[in-house]
Amino acid sequence: MAQFGFRGFIASAAGIGLTIGMSASALADDCSRFNEARDAYLGATAAGMTRALDQMAQQRQIPVDVAAFYWGGTLLQAEDPRSLDSLAQLTLASYGWPGNANRAETTMTRIADEHGSASAALFAGLMFSDQRGTRDSYRARAYLVQAARQGNRDATAFLPMYDACYARNIALN
Repeated sequence: MAQFGFRGFIASAAGIGLTIGMSASALADDCSRFNEARDAYLGATAAGMTRALDQMAQQRQIPVDVAAFYWGGTLLQAEDPRSLDSLAQLTLASYGWPGNANRAETTMTRIADEHGSASAALFAGLMFSDQRGTRDSYRARAYLVQAARQGNRDATAFLPMYDACYARNIALN
């Protein structure tokens, strides 16, 4: 009887270990899919604005960061949704500049919070989930939810991928 109990214990432990291993593998796959989609999306969006910003700087023969500052001010003064979307994209383009990740995150959250931009909320959510600036799972999800509730289809698509990857981590904290 003691041998059967011990064998049963070993079998149970092996089953639990296998389940945990399979769950870890599925989590890694979910996270890989989310991270790849996020990086591709942010990269493509930033690249388009970077090209436009580079063109503007070349035409005016000024440094790119100066062009971004003046263009950003003009977009902010316009106070319309399309200008705020462009401002969010401009901020995203500056996110990749050396030493600018935290400033870009702060700016992005202000655009989302103070001006109600769904695009800025989406970008902030994705920015808070990568390795460049501040990593904050709670804020990342909150901004993705905010953007999805405002009708941003991209946020609606990213949210289930984000949850598949990070919901377990958030629940454990």
